[in-house]
Amino acid sequence: MMMKKIFLCLLLCLLAAGCGGEQEKKTAHLVLYSELEPALTEAIVTAYNAENKHQAQLAPVYELKEGVKADLVLAEQRTLYGLKADKRLQAFECREAARLPAGFKDEEGLWYGAFYDPAVFLVNQNFSRSIGQENLHGWADLQKRPGRLRLAMESLTDIPSTGNFIGALADKMGETQALSYLFTLHDFIGHYSRFPFTPVRMAAVGDADVAITRRSYVFKYLESNFPAYVVYPEEGTPVNLYGVGMLKESRAAKECGAFASWLLTDSDMRRVCLSQNSGYLFLLDQPGARDAAAKLWLNRTYLLNSKQELLKNMWLERVRFSPKEEQEEKE
Repeated sequence: MMMKKIFLCLLLCLLAAGCGGEQEKKTAHLVLYSELEPALTEAIVTAYNAENKHQAQLAPVYELKEGVKADLVLAEQRTLYGLKADKRLQAFECREAARLPAGFKDEEGLWYGAFYDPAVFLVNQNFSRSIGQENLHGWADLQKRPGRLRLAMESLTDIPSTGNFIGALADKMGETQALSYLFTLHDFIGHYSRFPFTPVRMAAVGDADVAITRRSYVFKYLESNFPAYVVYPEEGTPVNLYGVGMLKESRAAKECGAFASWLLTDSDMRRVCLSQNSGYLFLLDQPGARDAAAKLWLNRTYLLNSKQELLKNMWLERVRFSPKEEQEEKE
């Protein structure tokens, strides 16, 4: 009888140890490198960890530096492309991947697009009343208001977002046509701002009629009495695409796939982005996502720094500091 009791005690100890090991495994931490602003990243991590208490928990970092071993990367397409080129990503499965439109995920399964930030027009209400809302729907309409339109936009050489903007235009229109189009807009622009929120402010207070900006910049200021409104160009528009990839040193493919699926589809993720006024839109929320994707213009060609710098320099030479502009300044 004593031997049976000893045996049962040993068995219970082994079972308890096994359950403890399993619990420890389930609550392991994944390190998430994020390019999003810290407040939004922390809110995403908090929401995921709360909803998935018995799965791997996330811990964010904001630099991929020596000694930091991250599992996941949440970043803009250009960063994901660079990590792929440097062979720092590995393939992993995301159960929602089949629903993503082609071009919005890596063909080798190294990363998956989740949400995007589109370029939009912010139109001053008083200006709109003077021309009629029906007369400003897209990119072509901006060219129809010579001498009357005051445009505001960022310099296209300062930050990655503007580099993606001109890259997406060039991919969609062709390099020569895109630069020609930007040259026609140049006549309506008093000066190019250094800061992304300046065009938003100018359109709101009436110092500009229309600002070409990002939805994420506008969204933080929208209120019921905001003196300007957003137009989504009817032809389509450049977007910054954000997605998730798995870094090569990670050994948690299943857990990384679970986070990617949550990122693409979970309502809590959308709630977090809304509560943080991110302005981001989700690929899988679009009705007829594959057809809608045709109006989301991606920068596919000018992702390497060398190619993007060449394009920016062409914009500087042919548009911003063109011979015509220099001649006008001398006169």
